[in-house]
Amino acid sequence: MCGRFTLHTPADEVLAAFDLDTLPTGYRLVPRYNIAPSQEIAIVRTDGARRQIGPARWGLVPGWSKQARPRYATINARIESVADKPAYRVPFRHKRCLIPADGFFEWVTRDGGKIPYHICRQDRRVFAFAGLWDHWSGKDDAFDSCVIITAPAQGVMLPLHERMPVILEPSSWDDWLDPAVTDPVEIAARLTPASTEQFTAWPVSSRVNSPAHDAPGCLEPAPNTQ
Repeated sequence: MCGRFTLHTPADEVLAAFDLDTLPTGYRLVPRYNIAPSQEIAIVRTDGARRQIGPARWGLVPGWSKQARPRYATINARIESVADKPAYRVPFRHKRCLIPADGFFEWVTRDGGKIPYHICRQDRRVFAFAGLWDHWSGKDDAFDSCVIITAPAQGVMLPLHERMPVILEPSSWDDWLDPAVTDPVEIAARLTPASTEQFTAWPVSSRVNSPAHDAPGCLEPAPNTQ
């Protein structure tokens, strides 16, 4: 699964990595070290010609939901069933996105407690989760929301958790976003997780347990682990 992640890469580097022209007027990318569900995050979509970046709430609310915060709001969607679940069927075919990140957290149960680990690329560069988005509107509110797709763990994640977010290779980003592709079978074939050979992980301070802590200290190695 994926319950927290980071995006503290400078905005100009994010734009360059995703081949983006510019940020939308009034939108800023500020360093984030402990992004939590229900918070606003950045997603990358395409209009069919160019990629665009903008905000979305983490925790997908289907456009058909009668409430802005129903029980259907979810932060992760399993790769095995994402094409079939009622909340995701339409977004899977028509509203796919990339979710920029430069790391994520997972909690490991050991000695009766849970130890948080930070996972990122060895070169600390930004990467992309495979995601879906949808638009919700009601009488007094309207917003975009999104979900991160997860898959069975591999590589560096195997000792930490049974699942992990789907990370896409840059070479597959356009294939994933392509709005002309709407066949679920073909889309699923494009949802291929990247290798984690270039990733690393280390235990961090328990301060990351609270979303109130959003600072570089969330990434520091836990005491007695250096």
